[in-house]
Amino acid sequence: MTGKIYFSEYIDTDLEEICAYIAERDGEAAHELILDILDIFRLISENKLIGTLRSDVMTGLRRFPFGNYNIFYFPTESGVEIFRVLHSSRDEVQIFDDAIDTLN
Repeated sequence: MTGKIYFSEYIDTDLEEICAYIAERDGEAAHELILDILDIFRLISENKLIGTLRSDVMTGLRRFPFGNYNIFYFPTESGVEIFRVLHSSRDEVQIFDDAIDTLN
């Protein structure tokens, strides 16, 4: 059963950046990738513990790899909160450190 899917304030920007980058070379591929990522969001919401626990980065955070991207999320009581979608080459520890600093 699919749980609710919540999105952090970062998701719109993450997906827009991914789409814009891919669309520079192939607009159809960009569209397909975004649809595939949305399907992965549903998969994660159906299997909240599917990803690898990354509490070393942020308490309760999980990572699910998809192609060249990592989807970071938090399981919640009623579903999942999709926190970030980042290319696997990016320095996720630094990105999350910056996010924590912003919250403080």
